Amino acid sequence: MTNKQKKELKENKLAILNKIFENVKENQKALVQGLIEQACFMYVQLKELNEIIEKNGAVENFKQGKQQFTREQPAMKTYNSMIKNYNATIKQLSEFLPPGNSIPLDDEFERYKRARNK
Repeated sequence: MTNKQKKELKENKLAILNKIFENVKENQKALVQGLIEQACFMYVQLKELNEIIEKNGAVENFKQGKQQFTREQPAMKTYNSMIKNYNATIKQLSEFLPPGNSIPLDDEFERYKRARNK
């Protein structure tokens, strides 16, 4: 993924989330904005990690001296840690929405995750 693609992806996600949270109480805007920015950053990183994992697989052959073994792809470890943080951030953001509203998660990344978990 190029830097231009990453920037566009982040800006698109930022616009979507800013629209969803445009009516947040004034005293909560700074907190919400920080969470939105972090969510957008993680979203882009997760997309990039997905590309790496798709290209290289979830495991790799690793050789150290005379030893050779299969290990989890380093991108997979980072992905697993970050997806937990991303989900926690989205959950935290959703707590600022009025009851009955939710963050629409039906975007390309969410469709990819659902397809991958089938």
